Amino acid sequence: MVNRNLLGSYVDAMVAAAHIINLENPDFIVAPMLGSVPFIDAMNIVDRDFDPTKVVYMPASSKIAKVHQVIRGWYTNFLADVVRSPDFFPKILGIDEVVSGSSVTRCFKGVDEACDMARRNIRQSLMEQFCSDDKSQLSGALRDLDLITDNRFAAELGKLRNKYDDSQPDESTLKEDSRTVREITKTGLSQKLVYRTIGIEEDRELPRHNTYEEAKSAGRISPVSIRHILTMDKPGFCPPQFEELDLKKDGMTRYGSAFSPKVQNFVVTSGYIAFLRDLAAYVGKNPDSAAPVNMGSILTSSKYLPEEFQ
Repeated sequence: MVNRNLLGSYVDAMVAAAHIINLENPDFIVAPMLGSVPFIDAMNIVDRDFDPTKVVYMPASSKIAKVHQVIRGWYTNFLADVVRSPDFFPKILGIDEVVSGSSVTRCFKGVDEACDMARRNIRQSLMEQFCSDDKSQLSGALRDLDLITDNRFAAELGKLRNKYDDSQPDESTLKEDSRTVREITKTGLSQKLVYRTIGIEEDRELPRHNTYEEAKSAGRISPVSIRHILTMDKPGFCPPQFEELDLKKDGMTRYGSAFSPKVQNFVVTSGYIAFLRDLAAYVGKNPDSAAPVNMGSILTSSKYLPEEFQ
């Protein structure tokens, strides 16, 4: 039986996190594995309005070999699947455990690189269309840009559309207008695909990483306080199991030093089931109904892995 005060703090944190998710109403919830997996199971128990079908699971453990490349590549492929420019830029919210803040900043670094690449590719495509000799492509680029910017530059884009409908401006005019289009595109895309996360912050006296605090000050982290993250660093409290790798160094084979980002299997321990049942009982639900969720989604998360990690 878990200490009731610590259990109550855990439940309160999960209720608060679920409340933030309900208010934000994201299109997707990103759960970095492995640490955030229990949070999803817990929120599914303590909040009846929580929707676990919105969750996608991203390999992000520090135990994964080349974890930065994994996060960046996984998120790149995820965006390629879910973004439909210019019509749909999904709202995405993560959730992560926080002690020093290193796990959150690790995710931010890889995710931000993937988002920058996606924005750059969209911008490049629009510029190529705008500079095309085909007026239908030019007009299409301006129409798409109007959608991306939510009509905030409708007047400027309308003038450009009329100018190029009537004639073909000279090279210097086209160059100047290209700069205008590029700046409008950068402005519009800067507000798209911005990754934000809920930080489940364990109480501690030591300061957290500066990069974490800076991200929080910038509004990219919604902090939720918790006395102790009961599931942290407890393999028995996280059913997914990554494939173990054999790494060679200096002619020697070392076992267990790193893991693949692919989930190999699930191990649902009696201790984890007991923990979920304790959560259910604490909030007045039938403990027998408590169980892990989204095992299928966790397994299919590997579809977004870069080819080199498949």
